[in-house]
Amino acid sequence: MCKMKSFALIILLAIIFLYGLGQTVVIDFDEGVYAEISREMLTDQQMIVPLLNGEDFFDKPPMIYWAQVAGYKMFGTTTTGARIFNALAGVATVLIIYFMSIPALGKRLAGRAALITASSFLFVYLTRIAMTDMFLTLYMTLCLLTSWYAVEQVIKGEGRGTRLFWLACLFSALAMLTKGIIGILFPLLTALIYLVTIKRLRLLFRASWLIPGALILIIIGFSWYLMLGFTHPEGFAFMKELFLKHHLGRFSSAMEGHSGPIFYYVLVLLVGMLPWFPYIGQAFIAAPVRDSQKPSSRFIRMFLIYSVIVLLFFSFAATKLPNYILPAVPGFAILIAALLEKNEVSLSHWAIISGWISGLFFALLGGVFVALPIILSTLPDRLGKHALKAPVLAEPVALGVTPWLAGLLLVACGIFIIVITRKKKSEQLFSTLLSCALVLNFIMIFMILPTFDRLMNRPLVNLAEQAAALTPADGKILLYKISKRPSANFYSGLYTLAIKEKQFAHLPELAEQNAIKVGITTRYYLNQLQERGIPVHELASDTGYVLFDFPAE
Repeated sequence: MCKMKSFALIILLAIIFLYGLGQTVVIDFDEGVYAEISREMLTDQQMIVPLLNGEDFFDKPPMIYWAQVAGYKMFGTTTTGARIFNALAGVATVLIIYFMSIPALGKRLAGRAALITASSFLFVYLTRIAMTDMFLTLYMTLCLLTSWYAVEQVIKGEGRGTRLFWLACLFSALAMLTKGIIGILFPLLTALIYLVTIKRLRLLFRASWLIPGALILIIIGFSWYLMLGFTHPEGFAFMKELFLKHHLGRFSSAMEGHSGPIFYYVLVLLVGMLPWFPYIGQAFIAAPVRDSQKPSSRFIRMFLIYSVIVLLFFSFAATKLPNYILPAVPGFAILIAALLEKNEVSLSHWAIISGWISGLFFALLGGVFVALPIILSTLPDRLGKHALKAPVLAEPVALGVTPWLAGLLLVACGIFIIVITRKKKSEQLFSTLLSCALVLNFIMIFMILPTFDRLMNRPLVNLAEQAAALTPADGKILLYKISKRPSANFYSGLYTLAIKEKQFAHLPELAEQNAIKVGITTRYYLNQLQERGIPVHELASDTGYVLFDFPAE
């Protein structure tokens, strides 16, 4: 490991989390939804009812919206305002892992666990976009750590741990306000299993723990649910959509096509925690958790139990999205850090295999980036007429040297990891993996994502901002054959009216009925409208998207 101390590196990573938050626009669908709901809350000067495009939206509890409203008040209704508190939650999570793990693990191991967390691309990416998962990860991590310290007070005879347990319940309640019932479910299952393994299950049922803890969960965790139920015209009807559809429904059946095999999250973590995750198999087997007399063993055991619960829960859930697994990342980071600490003297056979896997995955990812310009150039021919429906393929895609440079850097990282692994230089392994992780994050955050933004997201936003200049403050923008793009609402500051293709013949009539001046569609569908004799006039275009109006007859 390099001579810089862990804390200095953590601060460096924190700068990466925060630098240039507003350089890319909000990403549809989810981030755009949260940003727009928060904007509408701020505009309406109310903090209870989530509204999207002027309609009730009960998919998620309000924590992300409240944080974004606070961000808008500080930085304006901007991308930075939408993301700033999410990014700070990421920074706080890393610092908490470091400082609160030191008493159990020591500075070196705590520092490594924090650095593995902070350098995992999945964690970095979800720090820099506004989603519910980073707040959930923060509150879950705080809940676990404070509850562990509460139990440790009892084990060591230093107190009853009551106030720390109450604090853990508070963080669980905040997790409930972030993402619902899993805010209680994950900590409860972890506590039950962990306390059984250390033969302290009775602690959970102490009156001084159980009764105040339950009250905290009810009063704070259910506060928004109760306020919304008592104030909304439809009462508690929203509970059906929130809990039956978006809790039980997402677990029992795949929603919106977001499904995957049972090993889905192993693949997500393999890429999202590259180059660290290939070591996780050995980390589980060699985890120093057997000695219940050692605080470090108890600490690592608790996080192992928790991470396995999160992984199994989401693996068996029918609806799968990459961001769901984020709360398990700190636990996996602690396990991997413990393994690499154990292998400091000599690399084991399995550690060498893991190093080769990491290196080969870097090289493979680099090869994909190098091949990307060729792949994109052949897509129109491969897809035929279907390619015309994709705005990004409506015009020649200019990627410049970015994919080549990114690919070569990643291949170089892969070779570097393999060379260090082959030489069995265990003392250099951690610093090598960390350096390559930093290179990967730099490439993805400052090279690949801006290119993706330029081609996929910003064109629609540019036209939405132009449409806003042509639309009255109380007007709407028509979106023809463009669905689930709330970023258009967010950057225009207006409501939108989405029209399906089967309604094409009534487009001018629908626009007139809703006093709509302009609309946005893609080049393919604008040409189709004109071929069908619908009077539309092109005003501006950007990378396959077109702003149009309805000329006066």
